Amino acid sequence: MRLLTNLTKLFSILGKKDKITIKSSTKNLHLVRDFVEQKASGINIDQKIINQIIISVDEACTNVIKHTHKFNDSNEIDVESEYKDNQFIVTIRYKGEAFDPTKKETPDMKEYFTKFKVGGLGIPLMKKSMDKIEFKHIKPDSNSLTLIKVI
Repeated sequence: MRLLTNLTKLFSILGKKDKITIKSSTKNLHLVRDFVEQKASGINIDQKIINQIIISVDEACTNVIKHTHKFNDSNEIDVESEYKDNQFIVTIRYKGEAFDPTKKETPDMKEYFTKFKVGGLGIPLMKKSMDKIEFKHIKPDSNSLTLIKVI
């Protein structure tokens, strides 16, 4: 009976997109983390992988809030999740200046720690934790960042 319940739950999630919209503020990041955890837990993904996804999405949204929206909470961020073809896909959509994190070089970690730098590791963390990252800029000011984890 439990297997049937889990299969029913899984089939109801497959290919279904869910979305949350938040005001662009670090105060709302917990809503994004909870949303991603709820969606990933619904398909029985290992907790370690769920944590990698959550951290990556949190870092991506933080970058939008800090660097694109410059902490202006009148802006919004849409976060959409989907599970299809054995991939957990999170797409972050927002308005503002284009910044493609896939083009950002990974810093020299020895130099980074030698100089006691703080911050700036979110993008390398996303690249390491996720299987694929895609950025799209739609003129004049719409952007989407898609984070994909193969399950």
